[in-house]
Amino acid sequence: MYGYIVPEKSTLKMSDFVLYRSFYCGMCCQTGKLYGQLPRFTTNYDFAFLSALLCDYAAADIVIEEHTCVLNPVKKKAVLQSNELLARLAAANILLAYQKADDGVIDGDGIKYRAVRSALKKPFETAKRACPDIWSVIEESYKLQRAVETADVVGVDRAADPFASLMRVLPETILERPTDDNLRGLCYNVGKFVYLADALDDIADDFKHKRYNPLLATYGRDGFTTRKAFIDAHRDDLEFYFTSTRGRAGQCFSAMRFTQSYGLLRNIVFDGMLSKQNELLGSVKKLRPPRI
Repeated sequence: MYGYIVPEKSTLKMSDFVLYRSFYCGMCCQTGKLYGQLPRFTTNYDFAFLSALLCDYAAADIVIEEHTCVLNPVKKKAVLQSNELLARLAAANILLAYQKADDGVIDGDGIKYRAVRSALKKPFETAKRACPDIWSVIEESYKLQRAVETADVVGVDRAADPFASLMRVLPETILERPTDDNLRGLCYNVGKFVYLADALDDIADDFKHKRYNPLLATYGRDGFTTRKAFIDAHRDDLEFYFTSTRGRAGQCFSAMRFTQSYGLLRNIVFDGMLSKQNELLGSVKKLRPPRI
């Protein structure tokens, strides 16, 4: 996905850091096992969070072992071992990564997305055959999102709804059973946060290439000069969007019960999202990919 839902390392316990890395490495290894080595580059921090969240929510039996890795053959790492839930999470990640690359090609974003789409073509077909239900909800969400962009929709909430709604239903699709209002609400608002973060992060590029951006559609392209000037001019509104979204996510999280991953998940939802908000609002250029 995007890399905006990450822990805040300064407040993260070492045990939770190791747990987080085990989910990340588990996703990477599961992807390699099912789809080959190259698609492992799609492994991302957002899905490490989703893995930890759904494994805890489903009370899944998780087995963590130390192994070396093809990317680091010397040092052993804690790795979540393969299970059915992790396999469906890996499929969902491949499907989303392919959809994002395809969207980039349609938007004329250049050779990078064409190369990614080509590399993921066979893994995408494999994942779609394995989990057609997951692809169905992603495909429907994509159609709604393209309609928003084509119509140049004004209004941040309306623009964010298709992706946020996807994240609301994706967990129960992956789990293959209904979930509750708290998990749906948490994932909806995490999805909305990611959408808003991506929109703000890409605002200068979207303006330059005349692509749809909900913030530019809402506040107008004519007055845009630089990313910093836009943030300074609309800081109060931007802080409200991010803070209210984080607040609703936090309310849903606080109403849930967790076992093995509570400390890790709480750090991400409360500390990590706040830190990312502050980083975005204090930035003068596109954020560098995080390293955890």
